[in-house]
Amino acid sequence: MRMNKIFIPAALIITLFTLSVAGCINFKPIEQAVMCSSVTKTGEPILITDTFPPDIKTIFCSVKLSNTTGDKKIKAEWYIVKSDEAGLANSLLNTESVAANALYAVFAFVRSDILLPRGDYEVRLYFDNKFIQSVPFKVQGEATRSSAVLSDATICTSIDITTGKPLDRMEIVPNNEPTLFCSVKVSNADFGTKVTARWIYIKGELEGFQDKTLGERATKVEAREYIAFPISRAGSKGFPIGEYCVKLFVEDKEQLSVPFKVVDSASIPGPYLSEAATFTYKGSSENQTLELSGIFPANTETIYCKMKINNAPAGTELKIRWIIAKDAQGEVSDYQLREQTIPVEGNMQIVDYIQRKSDEFPRGDYSIKFLVNGTEQMTVPFKVQ
Repeated sequence: MRMNKIFIPAALIITLFTLSVAGCINFKPIEQAVMCSSVTKTGEPILITDTFPPDIKTIFCSVKLSNTTGDKKIKAEWYIVKSDEAGLANSLLNTESVAANALYAVFAFVRSDILLPRGDYEVRLYFDNKFIQSVPFKVQGEATRSSAVLSDATICTSIDITTGKPLDRMEIVPNNEPTLFCSVKVSNADFGTKVTARWIYIKGELEGFQDKTLGERATKVEAREYIAFPISRAGSKGFPIGEYCVKLFVEDKEQLSVPFKVVDSASIPGPYLSEAATFTYKGSSENQTLELSGIFPANTETIYCKMKINNAPAGTELKIRWIIAKDAQGEVSDYQLREQTIPVEGNMQIVDYIQRKSDEFPRGDYSIKFLVNGTEQMTVPFKVQ
């Protein structure tokens, strides 16, 4: 980075910076930046390399600073420059900022349980919000562990749209739910790994209809930590009452079986929440369509959330809190934007919203907390970017 200052030669004070006769300060804030698989306690690189296997757990970028100052920050952006395997290009993975107050600044990218796609990567480094340099590296070769493992399989009515994680967990399901999900965590899986869910009706009110497959869906992992498989009831009829299971397969080999029951909705003690999702409206006022999403542009006018409360006795109170969990700069956390309390009874579909008060919503991670009679029952996350 080049920094320019005006100075009077007669009053020149020699500092750590090199001053040119023309009055320019030539200052390179980063002396060295390398990729490595481990660092010392002070941040010095130990095993320097620019190539990592797909199952590497943590990748480090060790940055040696030319000058340390507590009032400046150094930022790292981790990118997939190109991965034919994942079909990605110039894809941002993570951003982190640290104070430039030590000789070494260390940035670490921790892989989830999903294997990294093979391809070209880089870390883009900024000092005082000005781009300085990129540090390239590659992910290639074979993983030392290539066998995918399924865990945390859950039947639910609501999922985090961006991640597939369950927002509720149900072993006994009301028959009037329009859609059910089986959400499952996938570990140590390559991008092309196939995972299949088979929904089976074991027995129940349908006589002569036992151990029948209701539906089957297969998908590839493709960098997802969770996969959610949906099934919807036919028409206006509810799910048949009875015993069910979802069988989960990796490359056509069964790994898990998730049992659950479907019962008359009126028999489940309430109140309980279901069918939560965030959304916005697209199109003109004459031709609007509802679009479910867990990620919203910062210039979105209004962000909505819907959910259903079930079997709520008279006098039940539902409290809704909209919260900035963490802004993109890391300066704001758990900041409450809005709260309202609604009296509810029986089965009710609830829609709430927030509107931006300035040009844009603050970028970052948000959450909507639902409390029933003062007890938190569900948290719905979403992002603004």
